[in-house]
Amino acid sequence: MKNLILATLLLTSSAFAHEEHDWRQDYSAYLSVRYELPMSYEKTASPRFFTKRVDMKFFKEKLTTLSSTSDRRTTENLDVARQFLKAEYEKLGFTVRFEPFGGGSNFVAEKLGTTQPQKVLILSSHIDSVRCKGANDNGTGTIGLLAVAQELSKQNYSYTVRILGFDKEEIGLVGSDAYVASLKTKTDVIGNINFEMMGVNSRQDGSFHVIDCDKASSVVISSKIRNSIANLGLPLTIVKACTDRSDHASFWRHNLPAVVISENFFGGDADPCYHAKCDIVDDRLDYNYMGNILEAVLDASEQFLR
Repeated sequence: MKNLILATLLLTSSAFAHEEHDWRQDYSAYLSVRYELPMSYEKTASPRFFTKRVDMKFFKEKLTTLSSTSDRRTTENLDVARQFLKAEYEKLGFTVRFEPFGGGSNFVAEKLGTTQPQKVLILSSHIDSVRCKGANDNGTGTIGLLAVAQELSKQNYSYTVRILGFDKEEIGLVGSDAYVASLKTKTDVIGNINFEMMGVNSRQDGSFHVIDCDKASSVVISSKIRNSIANLGLPLTIVKACTDRSDHASFWRHNLPAVVISENFFGGDADPCYHAKCDIVDDRLDYNYMGNILEAVLDASEQFLR
C-alpha cells in the first residue's frame, strides 16, 4: 500500500510542484507512517475525569479573524497578522515583541516563570501562508496555540513559556532558522512543540501526527503528549511519521528537543485545500478533533512548565 502511495505521488508530483516547503513532496515521510493504538483504549490507562479547558468558541472566533486577510505572505498582510496576535497576547498578560531577521520578522510572546524563568518551553507555529487565506495552514496551528496560551495565562508556572510565530516557514524555515541561531543559551530550552495545520479529520478517526523522528531527546516530548492522551481518555490515535519540513527541524539542527503536531497528513488524511485558494474557514474543519489535540498538548505543556 505504501509503495502504491509513493508511486502515485511520483506520478503526480509535477502537478504539485511549488517553490514552497511543500509536505506533499516529502515522499519518504509517507513511507515512514506507523499507527499506534488509540491511547484512551489502553487497558493500563486510568482516564481521569476532567473538564475540557480549551475554549473552542474563542478558537473559532479568532481563527475567522486571522483568516480574513487574503494572503499572509506579503509584508503588509503579515504585519496585520502580527498586530492582531500582539493585541490578543497582551490581553492575556504576555509580554510581546517582534524579532526582525533578514527579510522578515518573528512574533514572540512570553510569560515568565516564577522560580526558574531562565528555563523556557517554546510553543510555536508559522504565521505565513501560500497565496491563500491559510485558515488551516497554518491558521489552525497559530490560533490553536493562542487558545492553549489562553489557558496557560491563568496560572503561574516555575518555568517560562515562550510563544513564537515564525515568518517565512513556507519558503524554507527561514524565520525559525534565524531564531534558533540567535539563541545565546540553548541549554535553557526545555524543548519545542510546533503547531502545524490540524483542522482535517475527514475519516473521523481522531488520528494525528506527533512527529519526533525517533530522536531520543524529542521522544521525551512525544511521550509526554502520549501520556496526556491516555490520562485524559481522549479519542485520539497517534500516527508516527518522519519529516523535517516544518519549524521543529530548525531546533533539531541545533540538537534541541522538538516535535511537530499536525493532522494525519502523511497517513492519507491531508487537507484537500492544502496550499490552495479553498483553504478558508468552512465545514471541513473539525473543531472537536482540534479541541482534543489541544487538550493533550495543553496538559503535556503544563507538566513541562511545573
